[in-house]
Amino acid sequence: MDLKINKKFISILLAGTLTLTGCLPSTNDKFKGLSPKAIYGDYKIYDLVEQRNLACAEAIEFLEINEEYEYYFNCLKSDQIFLVGNDQVIKVRVAYDAGIIDAETLYELGIISRNTIEKGKVR
Repeated sequence: MDLKINKKFISILLAGTLTLTGCLPSTNDKFKGLSPKAIYGDYKIYDLVEQRNLACAEAIEFLEINEEYEYYFNCLKSDQIFLVGNDQVIKVRVAYDAGIIDAETLYELGIISRNTIEKGKVR
C-alpha cells in the first residue's frame, strides 16, 4: 500500500515540476502554426475544427434564437472554437455567455451562421 502512495506522490511531484519548468505543452500549443480565423478586439479567434480539419458531428448547434434570427454552428463544434488573448484562452460559448462577444459579431466574423426567422412561422 505504501508503494502505491509513493508512486502517486512521485507522479504528482513530477507533473508539477515539468509544468513549472515548461516541459509540458502549454494550452496555446494547440494554436501553434495557425493564423487566427478572425480578430475581435484583443482576441484572436481560432476554429480548430475548420483549421485543423477535425471531425465534427453533423448537427446544428444553436447559439441564440431571437425574433429575427437563429444563430448557429453548422456542426457540434462550439467547444473547439476559442478566443485567445490577454493570457486567456476562452471557449466561444463561454465568451458569449459572459458577454465578451455577441452572436451578431460572431456572424459578421464568419464564425457562426444565421437564418432569418419568417414572421408568423411557428417554431
